[in-house]
Amino acid sequence: MQKLEQTLNCSFKDKGLLKQAFTHSSCKQGFSVLDFETYERLEFLGDSVVSFLTAEFLFLRYGKENEGQLSKKKAAIVSGTVLAGVAKHLKLHLYLIAAESVDKKNPALMADVFEALVGAVYLDKGIEKCREILSKFLFSKEDEILQSEIFQNPKTLLNEITQKQGLGAPVYELLEEWGEIHKREFKMAVSAGSRRLGQGSGFSKKEAEQNAAKEALKALDKTLF
Repeated sequence: MQKLEQTLNCSFKDKGLLKQAFTHSSCKQGFSVLDFETYERLEFLGDSVVSFLTAEFLFLRYGKENEGQLSKKKAAIVSGTVLAGVAKHLKLHLYLIAAESVDKKNPALMADVFEALVGAVYLDKGIEKCREILSKFLFSKEDEILQSEIFQNPKTLLNEITQKQGLGAPVYELLEEWGEIHKREFKMAVSAGSRRLGQGSGFSKKEAEQNAAKEALKALDKTLF
């Protein structure tokens, strides 16, 4: 993994942390004594580090934007699709230690491994090195991310987040409609899992769904990130 350390400009003092960040749980199969750890705990930590540093970056960059605008940008930047893209750029699949049956290029897995890597960097080098790495490999892609479908379409972004959080695909429900036949208004609600996440109104069902998704993104940003 020396090449990766060079790419990141980050030489680990504890090489065990770096190895752990790339160790998949499938490696435990067939072992009666488990003397190694897998990436999941580091992913848990790295997820929070990425979220915090992204919030900090956006807060400082967009001094006049409100909470809702910042939340939407943040949700797009820390989405699994974007993080998987960074992992692909860094070729993290080449370092993954996993059983042959594991698809090492699976986007969801790669996003998780990237977060685990950030968690390992945080423990070994601290928050400033994490900030440096994210600035170079993630925040530098901000313009590209904010022009992409995942940011422009709140329904796409909401689907991305609920799937990543294990809530399943969002479900939209018509709550109410009113007005004249050629000027109808609609109110839609969106739920994921057993939770109602938001609702919105519009002059078409599609517009109402988009507005409901926007409200859901604000709610999820407060509870999940």
